[in-house]
Amino acid sequence: MIFYFFGIEKRIGIKKLSKADLGISDTSNQTHIGLYNDVLQFLDDNAITTAMLVYGDYCKMLDCYFDRIENPDGTFRSPKIRIGEKNEVSVVSKIREFAMTDASADWYLLWSGLENKDLVFWLVNSNSNDYNVIKDLLGTNTRIITDEDKAYDRVKSLMINKINLSSIEIQKEIEIISQTGSQSKQYKPFDLEKANRHFALVGKKGEELVNEYFEKQKSLHKVDSFEWMNKSRESGLPYDFILNKEQFIDVKSTRFDFTQNIVFSNQEIGFVNQQKSDSAYSVYRVFDLAETSANMKICTQCIPYMEKLNQNVETFNDAIIQSKTQLLGLNVAVSPRDCFGIIQGSIRL
Repeated sequence: MIFYFFGIEKRIGIKKLSKADLGISDTSNQTHIGLYNDVLQFLDDNAITTAMLVYGDYCKMLDCYFDRIENPDGTFRSPKIRIGEKNEVSVVSKIREFAMTDASADWYLLWSGLENKDLVFWLVNSNSNDYNVIKDLLGTNTRIITDEDKAYDRVKSLMINKINLSSIEIQKEIEIISQTGSQSKQYKPFDLEKANRHFALVGKKGEELVNEYFEKQKSLHKVDSFEWMNKSRESGLPYDFILNKEQFIDVKSTRFDFTQNIVFSNQEIGFVNQQKSDSAYSVYRVFDLAETSANMKICTQCIPYMEKLNQNVETFNDAIIQSKTQLLGLNVAVSPRDCFGIIQGSIRL
């Protein structure tokens, strides 16, 4: 599932960075990296924003200081990104930090705007595998590629794939923030809303795969009966299946790996604590979910953990009530390895 797309403008800038850009010139104290007039046209003339910087396996959202020079006639020219304050980690300072690690290399920068209006910069070292992938597309040292160029679709595809593969940790964090309601100035509402939609789709698909799994188990006489509570519509119950008329199954799905935190609501936490034995409740953790397949681990024995968690939730709720406030809902993110006493082997769905 692709999370990040281009779309705000159909232009990609490509530039071989100069020594002045990299901050290693003997004759210049330049504190910025120069860009091109016809890329990032959607930005204001002076913008403090966030930008994604990708280099090799590195991918982070960093502060980015963008501006243009105002001409006497009121027009603007010479867009650039500045280094920012001393000791501050910005796109420019991080690029220069990377450049210091390989003095023998030429350094290239590719940039454009994402559909969420964030900027994205891909830094490429001429001694890297990334360079081998894109070197035939670089052409001259300075270049703007538009959707009218033959190379545009290929460069765009390479950048989108690179961005989405490199930004998995960012996407994992956005997923959790979108479900827990955590405050974040780093990510835009656009991304959180998209992650919320993806999470709902992934959750539904995970339940469909578990339903197919139970159908197969029933045909092999390994399961007597099961009921899918959300088959026709969302039930709102704190579980998704009843297995053999006595075991509650909660399907928790993610498109990421098994270690991605699981989100529980206070309703689900309270429900688990009502169970008299660990065998009455299990989480079927669906992970690595793709278009037509996924992996699953059956996780049990979470009551001891949930008891402590429930006590903390109740203590918090009591404190809220004393402040004449009502707790209407609470979601918490939990590591599956911390929560469950038994985690079974992986099952391919």
